[in-house]
Amino acid sequence: MKKNQTAFLKLCLADALVSLMKERPYAEIDVSEVCGRSGVGRTTFYRLCGGKGCMDALLLFKLEYEWERYALSHGEELCSDFGCSLLRCVYDSRELVRLMYENGLEDALRRAFERLTAGAEPPDRESGYLASFFAYGFFGVICRWIQNGFDETPEQVCACLSSALGGVCQKLRAAHVPARNGIQSEREA
Repeated sequence: MKKNQTAFLKLCLADALVSLMKERPYAEIDVSEVCGRSGVGRTTFYRLCGGKGCMDALLLFKLEYEWERYALSHGEELCSDFGCSLLRCVYDSRELVRLMYENGLEDALRRAFERLTAGAEPPDRESGYLASFFAYGFFGVICRWIQNGFDETPEQVCACLSSALGGVCQKLRAAHVPARNGIQSEREA
């Protein structure tokens, strides 16, 4: 019960913060305004969040909550195509993501995507590098999508990435094919 109550209060605070961010820049919003808009007392805010410097944690909580909700209702899709599922969730939450980006909270967004893409601790170094590559690459894709005004659907972004990554993989394979007998033809050189 207490866990649900804490989550509810954090969501109330996060929704109030997002509502205020629609009206003015994040840097101009103070704890009193968030508490007043949410109906949550300042003491509770400080107990849950720690202080003004922790307000971005509310936004991370909101993003993670939205992802959990999405994951619960799209379980099979999530298993078959995690990347596109995450893009769909971001698209559903695009107003929040855009507000965070426009208010200079890229670091908070990056942390959110690290946490959303992290699963269990990678079993080996190679898997760890791949997980980091995905998380940071995904963050870059989201930033570009925001800059483009979310003018593409998640499916269009997935198709674009699939096409681009397929081309890169082909180029990498071609670059690493050993020359026959150590000699390259003029056409290959």
